[in-house]
Amino acid sequence: MLWLQAGAPYAAAAMADDLTAATSDEAEAIRNEVPVERILTGTHRILRFNVGRNHGQGWRLDKYLAALLPTISRSLVLRWVERGCASVDGAPVHERVKLRPGQRIVLEAPLPERDADAPAENALAVLYEDRWLMVCNKPPGQLAHQAGRTMTGTLLNQAQDHQEARGQDPRAVRLVNRIDRDTSGIVLLSLDEAAHVRLSQAMEARDLHKEYRAICHGVPAPRDGDWLDPMGEGDGASIARVVRADGQECHTGYHVLETAPAGADPGAYALLRLVLHTGRQHQIRVHASHHGHALVGDWVYGQACAELPGQALHAAVLEFPHPVEHRTVRIEAPLTAAVAALWASLRAGGTPTAQALSAEQRSKLALSDGPSLRRPSWLSEAEFLQLRAEAGE
Repeated sequence: MLWLQAGAPYAAAAMADDLTAATSDEAEAIRNEVPVERILTGTHRILRFNVGRNHGQGWRLDKYLAALLPTISRSLVLRWVERGCASVDGAPVHERVKLRPGQRIVLEAPLPERDADAPAENALAVLYEDRWLMVCNKPPGQLAHQAGRTMTGTLLNQAQDHQEARGQDPRAVRLVNRIDRDTSGIVLLSLDEAAHVRLSQAMEARDLHKEYRAICHGVPAPRDGDWLDPMGEGDGASIARVVRADGQECHTGYHVLETAPAGADPGAYALLRLVLHTGRQHQIRVHASHHGHALVGDWVYGQACAELPGQALHAAVLEFPHPVEHRTVRIEAPLTAAVAALWASLRAGGTPTAQALSAEQRSKLALSDGPSLRRPSWLSEAEFLQLRAEAGE
């Protein structure tokens, strides 16, 4: 005889719901409701949040985490939970517990181990270091922190290894600011929690003075000014950001230091001093391109060039209040050899060598099949057609 316990159909439905991934609308609702504190160390990805009160009530922990982390598979999230990487209200959990509104969740997920066969890295360039902080000079082409499938070889990895070699806790190393992969220059890291809090507060209060050097197409007019255009995400799958009326507040100050070729008026290129008053992703690059002065080598907002791996942009100066010693620290980093050589060539009358986009770059820009060279705003249609002919397109 077949019999069912009272409430069994409901239990079966609940179990089926547990095994079903969140819909895109459900996941988006949870991400919009729940603020997440995210910390990235050299060894772990740490997330801290409180379970929301409006969405996902009664969900299993792994399903809820998968909704918050759309780029990570639920199977990997489940492994983290089963290995004890998560805690609920301070108590470690090793099973698929169901969540209640307001519970405090902490996930400390280990990053992949370093690949022993990975190519050798450039030596860590330390510009300043004490017990509380470290300032490094990041080369172009290196990620500041782990992202996507790149989990090793980042500046954060190197700083962690540096601390471990000195007998210090590598997990305490944290980025205070970050710069784009193809941007070179100064990056600030904290070496303990108290220093990180104070430096982060200083950055939030805009007490960090950040200057960049860049080479752009054309010469901005006037030669001193401010770009105040709000920015936000673009439409579609492209990594490019755009100026938009409903975007975030942005403020970039600029000053023309020199023009090229030498003696030309107004000149075809300019070396800029830029001051970031806000720090949005791609801010300088978007502002420069929006005003008709895309950075040389910027394959996202202008035209790639053979002389550089990306945009001619360098974080040259960082000035900030020391978190403990109550003094101002000022750090300067000279232009990279490649950017300095390119500027010398432009001053002498040279031009950047236009380079077609790679398949990876086209994918990141969500470009369909077609010409791999794009017409920048500073090139006429005739000049662009000649450039494509020279490239064999």
